[in-house]
Amino acid sequence: MMASKKISDALEELERKRKLGEINTLEFYFGLLNIVKLLEEELRKENLSENQIKKQIPFIITFIKTQVRELKSRGN
Repeated sequence: MMASKKISDALEELERKRKLGEINTLEFYFGLLNIVKLLEEELRKENLSENQIKKQIPFIITFIKTQVRELKSRGN
């Protein structure tokens, strides 16, 4: 199975479970983070160009800064 299909299927399944109430918000959140891990593992196998990488960096920085800001606001 192609990596993109595997990741897409995992996301769709997670969204389906959330929509049907099979998982709560916390489980959904950590499921999303697990998908990010899966994506990271697959991206490491890719031969990414400098240009492709540069396009993605702002999204990743925004995500990380938001998570750190929220962590700090909770006293961590």
